[in-house]
Amino acid sequence: MYLRNTSNEVKDLIEKVNELDKENKMKYILYILDLWDKNQINSLNKTNPDLLDDSIDINIFNPSSIEEYYLVNQIKEYWNIKYNLYQLYLKEYKELIPLFENLSFKEKIDIIVELFLILEHDELLPDNIDGYNIATLITKY
Repeated sequence: MYLRNTSNEVKDLIEKVNELDKENKMKYILYILDLWDKNQINSLNKTNPDLLDDSIDINIFNPSSIEEYYLVNQIKEYWNIKYNLYQLYLKEYKELIPLFENLSFKEKIDIIVELFLILEHDELLPDNIDGYNIATLITKY
């Protein structure tokens, strides 16, 4: 299922995500997508890179990087309507959060690629969003 040659940490985390039940899998993926949408995936692993001095060289990866500006909002709206997934509750996936946050910039991007493959495979995306296409766009970033 891996589109890239990924680290063992990425493979282990993806396996753990796949072991979650559907609701917790969606909530964990939503957590990561929110980080991605809010510029939290960046080369310096800073929590708020928008506040950094402009002279600092930082690579920020977000949906606009692949020209999918409203992708996360589309997925959230779809899940809110179809699955009533309005709130993010930390449950079984709580221990997976630091595993993601401790990954390198490249590994975080690899995780996002794999999560879109999971979403497509599990048919959790709206019909107008192709998870394989999004994953391919991300790999070209």
